[in-house]
Amino acid sequence: MKIVENKKAPGRQLVKHMSLRTKWILLSVFSMMLSSYGIMVLVRAAWLQAAGEIFTRWFLLGIYALVLMITGFIMYGNALRIRTRMDTRREMRRFIRKNRRLFAKPKALIQKKKTHRAKQTAEGKEKPREALKENPAK
Repeated sequence: MKIVENKKAPGRQLVKHMSLRTKWILLSVFSMMLSSYGIMVLVRAAWLQAAGEIFTRWFLLGIYALVLMITGFIMYGNALRIRTRMDTRREMRRFIRKNRRLFAKPKALIQKKKTHRAKQTAEGKEKPREALKENPAK
């Protein structure tokens, strides 16, 4: 029986194949829900403290609420990072599409080089490229 090593979880593979837009939407919605739930638990802990409940009960509930809130804020920060990547990629693609003619070589220049090289080869000033290569059989 062979033990499989370094097997990724199915959820990790699913997330890997998601688009950036889907990741951004899911992460932002889930992080907002998590941080909102953390705020509600924190309010409950404050209410228990005001009601004179045992210290450990409202203190631990408050710590739990802070962990939930901070986790939600970190996840929201990751969602913003993904959104920034999406926007940057979109702007770069727009820029390249807009300025494609500046980055590409003009066709007239390419044609001029081809005719110039053909003239030099015909006049014998420049050897053809095949003649410059050494014969591997020698």
